[in-house]
Amino acid sequence: MRTPAYTITTESITIVWKGTPYTVKKGAANFAALKTAIESEDWDTVPGYLTAGKGIEAWSGDAFKVGPTDVTYEGEKLPPALATRIINMAGKGEDPKPLFRFWEKLSRNPSYRSVEQLWGFLEHRGIPITEDGNFLAYKAVRDNYLDCHSGTVDNSIGSVHRMRRNRISDDPKVACHVGFHVGALRYAQNFGGHSRRIIICEVDPKDVVCVPYDSSQEKMRVCRYKVIGNHGTRLSSTTATKEDIGVPTEKPRYAKTGPTGQFAGATGTGGLVPETPKPKAAKGPRRGVKGTPDPSMWAGFDKLDADGLAEQSVEALRKYATYELKIVGASKIRGGKPALVLRILEVRRG
Repeated sequence: MRTPAYTITTESITIVWKGTPYTVKKGAANFAALKTAIESEDWDTVPGYLTAGKGIEAWSGDAFKVGPTDVTYEGEKLPPALATRIINMAGKGEDPKPLFRFWEKLSRNPSYRSVEQLWGFLEHRGIPITEDGNFLAYKAVRDNYLDCHSGTVDNSIGSVHRMRRNRISDDPKVACHVGFHVGALRYAQNFGGHSRRIIICEVDPKDVVCVPYDSSQEKMRVCRYKVIGNHGTRLSSTTATKEDIGVPTEKPRYAKTGPTGQFAGATGTGGLVPETPKPKAAKGPRRGVKGTPDPSMWAGFDKLDADGLAEQSVEALRKYATYELKIVGASKIRGGKPALVLRILEVRRG
């Protein structure tokens, strides 16, 4: 086709498409995608990014629709907070598909009350959405990874724990009850008390059972969670990439309706025994997996003291922390090499 007339500046894009002029300003949900399509002369996709609504709909495969004042999924309005978050992400050129997947999973939560309560919890800082549509939360455990309450639940990295949902109270007025608990960072830090170890848990939104009113909605009860790593720093409040949590990226699994469920943090199990077998110790990454660095980069780091670690490059230390020690968010720890080395030593000491 004939190249349409267009102008691209740092602040806006103007294009005349089939006789009709369109102007898209920087920050709009479709700005980044339209700019990419024009610069690559991908004229077949340009119509899908002429308006913010069309851009988001194209991203979602038309499952989500954007109206003048709201975003809908299969005809149902999304909560305003989620709709705004989706539009803002798209406006920055960030792929909002993790939020689409999050909503699809949350839609499978059988409890209306749980769905409504979850938003209060997610408003806390440092609760990111993963690429698979789950979310990450914090949990305080003993230095040996056993739960703080009973000392019987092994929360080693990679472990998954589940409980029958109907054994857990969904009444938000009940502060403490049988069930697994996870929380925002402040809650985990305050609950841990004597413990130095805080772990990161991945949660499927369909497994949320209750967000109690106490603790300023900083904790929740869940029926299933997976431990994915050690706490490194406060996580992003938007999304968490596979690189952030030390997962190989050769075959991203974006399960539109993924079955996995995860939720973190147990203060007690009421005598119930987790249904999953005791997990094996976490292993380092395999060699040759695309997206994962070669472990030889940090060979011998386990034997180094503080001075020895300080002599290594920041890049090698970050890879060691992320892929070997499973410190989530290691690449975002502030304070440079000294802060990173300190966190590595803390996790190793347990």
